[in-house]
Amino acid sequence: MSFRKWRKELVKMVVIFAVLFVLIAVLNIFFPAMGWHMRYGWMVKGDSGPSEAYLMMSRITSVIVLILFFLFFLPSMFG
Repeated sequence: MSFRKWRKELVKMVVIFAVLFVLIAVLNIFFPAMGWHMRYGWMVKGDSGPSEAYLMMSRITSVIVLILFFLFFLPSMFG
């Protein structure tokens, strides 16, 4: 595989990673209970759900991680 093909494939993978990362962060901002149900909900029997504190902290950390991604990681990927 030549260097140009390898670099082209690498850029494709980086773009896919960036899109998936942003998509997951945005989903966690708007639907934090979905993440709780995927991680913990299947272990709990009965009608249980995440606390308001968990939902708020999940949203806050997702916003912080998304901001850090846009400020530091994204420019270094394409710079």
